[in-house]
Amino acid sequence: MDWYKGLSTAPTSRRRRLQRDKDFTGDRLTTFRQVFLRHGLPGLTLAVICFCLPGMLPIFGDSLARAAANVGSYAAVYGFIFLGLCAYAWRLDRRLSAPLMGWILYLGALSFWEEWVFRLALPQALEGFGASVWLAAFISAVLFGGLHYFTLRWKWQWCVAAAFGGLGLSQQMEVHNDLLWITAFHWIGTYINTPRLPGRSAQVTAN
Repeated sequence: MDWYKGLSTAPTSRRRRLQRDKDFTGDRLTTFRQVFLRHGLPGLTLAVICFCLPGMLPIFGDSLARAAANVGSYAAVYGFIFLGLCAYAWRLDRRLSAPLMGWILYLGALSFWEEWVFRLALPQALEGFGASVWLAAFISAVLFGGLHYFTLRWKWQWCVAAAFGGLGLSQQMEVHNDLLWITAFHWIGTYINTPRLPGRSAQVTAN
């Protein structure tokens, strides 16, 4: 069955677990290109802009100091995470493809630059304007949740969940100052939440 033919018969609550129905933000996102242009590319652009802000490169370097001193260990952990997510993908659909593995890697890269922006660069910038550590973390978390509302068209409750998750990751960042540590948590959580390629969830549901 073609996936688009099943959209009208699949229960709305299942095929739109994350995304809202059509509204002022547009139609449902059903391709990787749409997801990248609306969410991935803006996030990457923000990450690059943050690198250009005064004083940010040393902060970025400090957050990777532990990984730089333990390259082998971090590479092994990230390799294990990738294999674990591939195994999870296989468990869901009993198949694994190059595009799906690419999706897993993309979400890892996305997690890295989102954590750089919302758990490190933006809070540091807000603290520079006089905000306390936790006020800066709270503002960043709200913006992080709101970004998902407008770019990925998530339902509001999932955006609130993302904001609370962001607060938890901010706490980890404050304790460990390790960007790759919190990126790992983000990567795992993001993939478990969105394990299939854009448009694929509707196809699986319809079939």
